[in-house]
Amino acid sequence: MPKARVKLAGLIDRNMVNRVYDQEFEDGVKLKELLERLDKTQAKNYFKKMLKLPTPPVILINGDQHDIPEAMEMAVKDGDEIALLMPMAGG
Repeated sequence: MPKARVKLAGLIDRNMVNRVYDQEFEDGVKLKELLERLDKTQAKNYFKKMLKLPTPPVILINGDQHDIPEAMEMAVKDGDEIALLMPMAGG
């Protein structure tokens, strides 16, 4: 069965979250569906919360940055590494 690695890092609900999920999926599954499945089984709705924030996360698929609407409709492939990263600021 195909498998992807999904990384999540950022401040969510006033908690610093840094997680990695290895998830199996069926051929043809879209990123949106994969994240919904992770939210229900392991991620405590972190992905849903991140995607609703006023400042959206940066999405990287195999190191390439994608716009959120485009990325959510992309089919996930075996071996993909997907990262959702919250922009950070400080000084």
